[in-house]
Amino acid sequence: MENKILCCIFNHNQHAGAISWWERLSPCFETLILDSGSEPPCRHEGAVILDNVYYAGLMNRAWELLRERDYRWLMIVTSDIEIDASNTERLIAGMQDMVQTSNVGLYQPSCALSLRGRALYQSVCHYTGRLRKVNFQEGWFHLVCREILDEVMPIDLSLNRLGWGIDLVFSHVARIKRMLVLVDDRVRVVHPRGTGYNRDAALAQMRRWHASIPGYTSPRHFRPLRDPVQYLQQAPSVSGDDRRGGR
Repeated sequence: MENKILCCIFNHNQHAGAISWWERLSPCFETLILDSGSEPPCRHEGAVILDNVYYAGLMNRAWELLRERDYRWLMIVTSDIEIDASNTERLIAGMQDMVQTSNVGLYQPSCALSLRGRALYQSVCHYTGRLRKVNFQEGWFHLVCREILDEVMPIDLSLNRLGWGIDLVFSHVARIKRMLVLVDDRVRVVHPRGTGYNRDAALAQMRRWHASIPGYTSPRHFRPLRDPVQYLQQAPSVSGDDRRGGR
């Protein structure tokens, strides 16, 4: 298994955003746009055109592609997430740093405070200027390692097609494996408001799927791990070691 990143941009009728993300990421990482039932489809060179498989189906397809390429890391971002040039540079540096670690399960940028955006408390930027350890993170962006993915995937689409709660299960598995869940306060994005589908249906599917997972306990009930970030070899000079990883 190669210690590389496959980037998958989850898209539904947000072609401009998806293409912008592809242009940012593809010079550094293998990058695909997974286009779920857009009308018209995204006819970009990096697009994989799918039926409308919703978030859980996109996760399943991204995991399949990761296994085909035998990479260790999967990055997913929804195409509505907004980021500027300077934060893109910091995000890429942070991702390149993460692939050198041995005990990080999940990584994501923080969410800027914005009237147009929304995020839960642990995802909002706390302006620490460093990596921050949290108990769980949200599904609009993940950099997640194979050790976590292979415990969870594939998602049973008959139980949870809309895909709420996958982020919680990833974070649950990370806690069980004693792997860190990190939010990067050095990088800020905007996560727009709204879901585009029925919240009650998504919540019901999430609860049904969670109930099917042996031993699942919501990571919301636990404090973040405080272990130092560990590197496969020596800490890379670009971003340093756990001195930037929070307390």
